[in-house]
Amino acid sequence: MVVMLGNQLGKMLAASVRSIQWSYAIFWSPSTKQEGVLEWSDGYFNVDKVDLKKSEKLREMYERLSLGETKEQAKIASTTSLSPEDLSDVEWYYVVCMSFAFAPGEGLPGRAFLNGEHIWLCNAQHADSKIFNRSLLAKVNWCSSDAWHHF
Repeated sequence: MVVMLGNQLGKMLAASVRSIQWSYAIFWSPSTKQEGVLEWSDGYFNVDKVDLKKSEKLREMYERLSLGETKEQAKIASTTSLSPEDLSDVEWYYVVCMSFAFAPGEGLPGRAFLNGEHIWLCNAQHADSKIFNRSLLAKVNWCSSDAWHHF
């Protein structure tokens, strides 16, 4: 489904996030690398009109960090993109979530996937870590809501 939606998925996430004034939305889908695992597929980070490409820049920064860029590469990239020092707490949470993966039934995304249900979590920073395994990260970064939807 993600392949079929392509660029439309990002537009749908952006429209949804803007209409309800959330900070971000994440779309989890079955991994193409690991069978039976949900991974980050797409996301949208809501920003003001000053930086409409922030979601893309956050994704690019995550990819650079996960590949372990050298100091020289980081210097080149820093002139054209974000660096970790540029991020707010919520932006850090969004970037770190890109590294998460969930087995069916694991965490809220895995539970939504396994049961074919929608799960809405408000005030994630107050959630029990048994229910929301990223709650400590959310507490540190003051995230107020998360939602998972099984397609």
